[in-house]
Amino acid sequence: MIDVKIGISQEEVKRRLGALQSRSGYVIARAANRAIDTGKAVIKKQTAKIYNVRQKDVANVLRVERATSKHPYAHMIFKDKHQNLAVFGKSSSLSPRTPVRSSDPTNPDPAYYRAKVINGHGTVPLKGRPKPFVQFAGKNKNAILLQRKSNASRAPLRGVAAPALPQILKNDDIIEKFNHETSVMFAKRLEHEIDQVLKGDVK
Repeated sequence: MIDVKIGISQEEVKRRLGALQSRSGYVIARAANRAIDTGKAVIKKQTAKIYNVRQKDVANVLRVERATSKHPYAHMIFKDKHQNLAVFGKSSSLSPRTPVRSSDPTNPDPAYYRAKVINGHGTVPLKGRPKPFVQFAGKNKNAILLQRKSNASRAPLRGVAAPALPQILKNDDIIEKFNHETSVMFAKRLEHEIDQVLKGDVK
C-alpha cells in the first residue's frame, strides 16, 4: 500500500491572510483537493502510457480522501493485490489466450505463452520450467495462467501473478510527473484561494 499526502503548514497561510487567518484551513483544503484531482489524472494517464494497462484499471486501485477545513490534507492511497497475469491490464498482456491442449508439463501445446506488461516493448516468452499454461476456471470460466510446482503431471498448481499496480505506480517517471504537476497546481490554487479570501469573494 502507498499513501500520498498533499498539504502545507498553515503558519505561512495564516500570516498572509492576516485578520482572516481563520480561513486558512478552508484555503489549504481547496488547493489540496484541486491538486489531488490533478495528481490522480496524471497517475492514470502516465501509468497507461508506460504500462500495458487501462486508465480505469489504475483508477480502481486509487482511493482519495479529500481535505476539509478541519483537516486540510488530501490523501491518495494505492492499494491492490497481485492479479493473475491473464486478467492484468489489456487483453494483449497475454497471448495466445487459448487454453493448453496438452497436459504434458514438459511438452505443452501451445509451446509457450507470451506476456506484455510494458508498452513499447515486444512480448516476452514465458518459458519457465515447468512452462505456464492457460486454463479456464471458476463459475464464469475465466482464463487464468497457471504453473505446476514441478514437472510431475499431478504436481500442485499455482497462479502466475502479474506485478501489483501499487508497485508499478512507484515508477520514477510516474512519481516525478505526479510530484511536478501536483506541486504546480497546488501552488497555483493556493495563490488563487488566498486572493479570493482577501478580496472578500468567498463567504
